[in-house]
Amino acid sequence: MIDIVFLLLVYFMFLPLQQEADVGIKLPSATPPAENLKLPSEHILEIFPNGLILLNGAPMDSTNDRNMVRLSTTLTRLRMSSDRMGDDTVVKIQADPDSPHQRAIDALNACAKATITKVSFSAVGG
Repeated sequence: MIDIVFLLLVYFMFLPLQQEADVGIKLPSATPPAENLKLPSEHILEIFPNGLILLNGAPMDSTNDRNMVRLSTTLTRLRMSSDRMGDDTVVKIQADPDSPHQRAIDALNACAKATITKVSFSAVGG
């Protein structure tokens, strides 16, 4: 063990120590924020295991309604409102893993009726 310590001591004594070179990192300058930053109008559609669908926390059609008229008309109004402001409408579907897959398809059909094309899925709670 002492042999190893002695070898390390000799190694580091004869190791030429080099100065660290200046890397030349340039920090970003203070720039003003963009004036016209347009964020999409994002709406969260939650699907629960019992088939209940919430749009931004508000319950929509009944759990056995496949046409989902209330959801599609609400999404249409939201899209029209976003279009008037010049924003994109984005719908994020958060389906519980135990929810019926048919309800996710029904939600996608409601988005299609409202002519919303920017739809994504995300994990529940994320």
